[in-house]
Amino acid sequence: MKKVIFFLLFFFQLSHSQSNTNIAYLDVQFIIDNSEIGLFYKKKLKTLQELNNKNLKKKQKIIKDKETDVKNQKNILKDEELKKKISELNELVQKYQIDINKLNKTFLDQKKQYSETILKILNPLLTSYVDANNITIVIEKKNILVGAKSLDITANMLDILNKEIKEKKIINEN
Repeated sequence: MKKVIFFLLFFFQLSHSQSNTNIAYLDVQFIIDNSEIGLFYKKKLKTLQELNNKNLKKKQKIIKDKETDVKNQKNILKDEELKKKISELNELVQKYQIDINKLNKTFLDQKKQYSETILKILNPLLTSYVDANNITIVIEKKNILVGAKSLDITANMLDILNKEIKEKKIINEN
């Protein structure tokens, strides 16, 4: 009998201790995309992408013009000259593909760097918010199947991040 009472008390104590756990969730990607610094970086990335596309279109036009020239001269040129022009065209296409891969890698690296910068600013803010509000666990929203809207701290963290950006004038430095 004493054992049963002991187990019941232990079980109720466990249940009670678990009920004091404060959990919240956060949509980190939403903050990265919609914060003032995120929008600033998104604008920089869009400008970079437009410049890259403009340069690639110029190269693409050169390749198409060379291809048209080769097709038009196909019946006129000797086999050796035709093979040489085709080889030159293939080299241009390969260089174009290498350029595309380099630009895509550069773009993705820049995007990753911007996200890391935002997260470096967000982390200490999130830590102090969690301490101030006695939150035990913060889970990323993409890992939540269903949760009460009251547990979502995304809007609060977005406001705090934007205030921090304004106070420290971080956008002007970049």
